[in-house]
Amino acid sequence: MQTSHIQKLIDDAQFVDLFDDNAEESFYGYIIQQSEELIQLEVYDSEGRSEGTMILDKEDVSRIRWGHTEATLTEQLIGQRVDSPSIDLQSLCQTARSISQHYGYLCLTLGSYGTDKMYIGQIHEDEEESLIMHEYGTRARHERSFLLLSWGDVTRVQAGGIYEHNLHQLYH
Repeated sequence: MQTSHIQKLIDDAQFVDLFDDNAEESFYGYIIQQSEELIQLEVYDSEGRSEGTMILDKEDVSRIRWGHTEATLTEQLIGQRVDSPSIDLQSLCQTARSISQHYGYLCLTLGSYGTDKMYIGQIHEDEEESLIMHEYGTRARHERSFLLLSWGDVTRVQAGGIYEHNLHQLYH
């Protein structure tokens, strides 16, 4: 992805539809900031509800679309934008730490598999190459466990979405 084009979208506060074809997903929102390797997106669902902030690798972004009818209509539903925190985009590892400090939890996506490889919880311990997550169970299971993950497998970090926020509330 061309850094100068992305910067123009940031400067113009352009509402975008960002695609990750590997995971077969797309996300509506505003690009908040970028680094050489990462993008921070303020995410909204198709009904204009805030889904928090997401950081993903630029290499996973296959295309960015804006100005089409569906995105424009979604943006009109938003009303007032949510203030996304400024996150350290030095690396996905540093990003995860920053998000965890701000929200008290985080959501990690592993590989390009979509939501079936998504883990929500708190960082219990972390090192340069791996972390131990104190994972939240689903609402139905309402249990916690510890999970050892490799930072190298993490492709997306996010927090502030309705589902993960509600899980966090249930566990505290």
